[in-house]
Amino acid sequence: MILKCQQHTLLCEALRRYTRFHNNESLTQAWTGLGFPSEYKMAIKTGLMDYVFDNRTPRIMHWYKLTDRGAEIVQDWLDLGFTYEDIESGYTPSLKINEKETEK
Repeated sequence: MILKCQQHTLLCEALRRYTRFHNNESLTQAWTGLGFPSEYKMAIKTGLMDYVFDNRTPRIMHWYKLTDRGAEIVQDWLDLGFTYEDIESGYTPSLKINEKETEK
């Protein structure tokens, strides 16, 4: 599977936030995304991220967290050694992910 650019960007941001701020929390519990619903719509629709809270007001920024599927992808990137320093310096993981990550 090849991630779309927007999905890849949001997952890279989730990895960056997780390694910078939430390293001791579960990947699926950490608040790893902050933005408008329109920015996260595709990631939610494809099952990579979900809202932290049930309040879903349009045009208001919300917090988002990884789903199990999104966490598997980010965990694979962490296992490859990616950190917030890599993401912040522009060195990001490949858009192509292993099929095993999308089977569930």
